[in-house]
Amino acid sequence: MTFDDLKSLVASAEYHKFLKVEPVEADAEKGVVVLKLAFDPAYTIFAKAGNYHGGVTAALIDVAGAMACSVMTGYPTPTINLRVDYMQAPRRTGLTARGEVRRLGKAIGVADVTITDDAGEVCVIGRGTFSTVDPRPKLMTPDKE
Repeated sequence: MTFDDLKSLVASAEYHKFLKVEPVEADAEKGVVVLKLAFDPAYTIFAKAGNYHGGVTAALIDVAGAMACSVMTGYPTPTINLRVDYMQAPRRTGLTARGEVRRLGKAIGVADVTITDDAGEVCVIGRGTFSTVDPRPKLMTPDKE
């Protein structure tokens, strides 16, 4: 998957658009993606303090891990499991998520993600497992009512 393909994949997902995630780098050979998230007060839990809600950073871990696997497979890789460790609360700062594939098999991929703030401080780390089975046939079939 090329960088332009990654941008199209991110742009096609409603939740990714809602989060305002911006792809800035992709390396399909290494299984690495870098995503940016500009600060938005809507992401905070306590507006005066400016601390990000943990769900926002967990979602960023999820998206970066899935996209790292996707640049290698060439198609979406749905999440199976997610682990998130909060090192420190990011406050009033943009975030950068670097996702890196650790293993990519026929059925499951594993990716590690590190989120840093604008000062380069590590705020959140996580690991996700993702399905590497091509979901496109199911995604193209409308639900039966």
